[in-house]
Amino acid sequence: MRHCVAIQDWLGHHGEPLHPESMQFTTRPAKGCRGCLFKGQHSSICQRACQAAERAELEHCERGVIYVEKPVDTRQVSLIEKGH
Repeated sequence: MRHCVAIQDWLGHHGEPLHPESMQFTTRPAKGCRGCLFKGQHSSICQRACQAAERAELEHCERGVIYVEKPVDTRQVSLIEKGH
């Protein structure tokens, strides 16, 4: 009898895939991935996060930073309409 393990569990991935292009994030100095918003995501998500960061003129994560949630003023109105 074979015991099958989902690849996400085997590789340590967790949660739903994130969409870096639609997220607001910034950088923080770090020596590894610990604390990064995209830790535990598939490598393709990390690559997309790096591309989104570079488009936003942020450092690439291989240059000693991690991506963290950008503080947002809760009084600010969203420019994106929900449901469209």
